[in-house]
Amino acid sequence: MKSFILLLLLLLLLPATTYSQDPNTPATPVPLKLMVEGPTKIKIGDLAIISVEKSTASSFKWLMPSGNHLIIDDGRRVVFSSGVGGEFQFIVACAMGDQCDVAIHTVTVIGDPATPSDNLGSKISGWCDRVDSKTKRDDVLVLAQSFSSVALIMEGGTLTTPGDIVAATYNSNKDALGERLEDWSPFREALATELKRLAVDSKLQTTEDHIRIWKAIAYGLRRYAETL
Repeated sequence: MKSFILLLLLLLLLPATTYSQDPNTPATPVPLKLMVEGPTKIKIGDLAIISVEKSTASSFKWLMPSGNHLIIDDGRRVVFSSGVGGEFQFIVACAMGDQCDVAIHTVTVIGDPATPSDNLGSKISGWCDRVDSKTKRDDVLVLAQSFSSVALIMEGGTLTTPGDIVAATYNSNKDALGERLEDWSPFREALATELKRLAVDSKLQTTEDHIRIWKAIAYGLRRYAETL
């Protein structure tokens, strides 16, 4: 069955490349190289980025496992997370001219999901519902990646003050959403109000508090994406 799937992926790629009459195609083709990079083990709820950016192919097609995933950068990167444990296989086929190749990357998901802090995860769904976006699921997944990334930076010791954390989070969200950042104002305003409440209640004081809550936000966003 797996061999059939790999062959099918190759056939899907070849019609767009083998019969191309591009006059700019060099007489001596560049050798095709398919390089897949990404983690092989993550925890439940974490994000994995699987990349073929170092490949020389001109087109890619993915066969995706279950779970939350988002293909970005013209098929050169995949963002993935899962709320359950297990092994997840990513099959990618590539082509360039009359050359093609296939690779399989396996990610093992282990552990327990992050626990939302102070019912924050249950509130995120309502905040997201207030947002009107035609690309809501994609937006939610990149926002989850944004908060996870800032949490990782905090764990590395680079961000230590609330001001720095807020600034880094805003810039990360802006990079993730681009022009759609304004569409997410209802979510961001509700989240800001909640974070202020947590700070007043002395539940958002230390860097460790911020890391825990930022991870809970990312987890809540990924859970919401599963409903879309």
